[in-house]
Amino acid sequence: IIIKPSLGANILVFAVFTNISDLLTKQGFPGIIKPLVAIVAFALLVRYIYVGQAPIGHSRTARIEYFLLAYFMIVIASFLVASDKDSALNEILDMGKDIVIVYSILFALRQPQPWKQTVWLIMITTALLASLSLYQLIAHDYQQTFFGLASIQMEKVFGDATTPRVGGPINAPNLWGQILVAVSTLLIFRIIHEKSMLTKAAALLMVGMISYIVLNTYSRGAYLVLAIDLVLILFIFEKRFHPLVGIAGLTILILLIPFLPVSYRDRFDTLTAFTSQNGIYQDTSFRGRSSEMLTGLAMFAEHPVLGVGVANYRPNYQRYAQLVGIEFRAEARDAHSLYVQILAETGILGAIAFLGIVFFLFDALNKAIRALEHSPHLHYWLPWINAIRLALLSYLLTSVFLHNAYIRYFWILLAMALAGIQITYSLLNNSDRSLAAEARR
Repeated sequence: IIIKPSLGANILVFAVFTNISDLLTKQGFPGIIKPLVAIVAFALLVRYIYVGQAPIGHSRTARIEYFLLAYFMIVIASFLVASDKDSALNEILDMGKDIVIVYSILFALRQPQPWKQTVWLIMITTALLASLSLYQLIAHDYQQTFFGLASIQMEKVFGDATTPRVGGPINAPNLWGQILVAVSTLLIFRIIHEKSMLTKAAALLMVGMISYIVLNTYSRGAYLVLAIDLVLILFIFEKRFHPLVGIAGLTILILLIPFLPVSYRDRFDTLTAFTSQNGIYQDTSFRGRSSEMLTGLAMFAEHPVLGVGVANYRPNYQRYAQLVGIEFRAEARDAHSLYVQILAETGILGAIAFLGIVFFLFDALNKAIRALEHSPHLHYWLPWINAIRLALLSYLLTSVFLHNAYIRYFWILLAMALAGIQITYSLLNNSDRSLAAEARR
């Protein structure tokens, strides 16, 4: 890592995406992510001291970093109002670890090539995990979990019959669908922009596998956001496509829906509950999520400044769910919305800080993209930044329906975006210097 800092970033990315630390813990072994983070961060610090270059940031990402620090401070402050101090402390330590990972990646990836290699690592690792689930589904071998890297949950998705739902290495179908959709956008940009037909074919194969696994997570939020992604790519991000081509492609996809297996069609059909009067409350899943979201808003209404404390939605769920009165469950539940959870657990201060991160992140990405569009010499870099922007947007859209149980994946995407922004302006500055040198000659 001292010699080749990008290795440190790749180790952390691989460890997070495979969830290897949690899997080892479940097998009775000690977790490895915190020691890994410490080793990588120390090695990067040694490198920068050795080469005499301080690991400083970049003015283009400063506001994002300020809001990230502010959000962390608010999360720490919410510990004071938390009723379950142990859960709050664990969450604070986890977020501290995630911030160290963000900066480790940011300092390790300073050049375009290592950055692109790390993106490829994300895509290939996710595709390999999807291939394990593909084997389970084809062979109907749901007991083979490959040491936990490929989990299957047998759930009553339709009536009383159980259906296998892919949960990936995190054993959470909806949340795994969220991650798969975000990564699939990275691959779609590679299919469009790679020059090598072999690389295009490999990316297409990986997208095919991941899309099939997304279907088998039976996550309606993932289905919906994947459709939104395709529309954005066709009509917004890739302006080279003729609108008629995009419309024709979407029409073909819609026409293919009746030919999908019945289980997938039935899952799509449940989305029509949103269009019927009281349809949300007729569907058990929608009714439960409505109760959980309204319960979170009730917590926020009673504790508007700092919320009920980080990681304290679950301990407080039963008391506030009784006030909402839509659904009563004996067990603790999750907020099923990242934004509701942030409001409930960290109040208006936490929500402002988190939304500040998101706003300034997309603002910086948009400015970097506009600058690249006016630099013909750097058009090769533009699809990579567009891809990470859409991956982040995908994650945040699915987060409307999902809580923050595995938000570490978001922090990885955030770190890649920050590093990508900084690399963009380094490339622009170097390009300007080269053009000025040529003009002087």
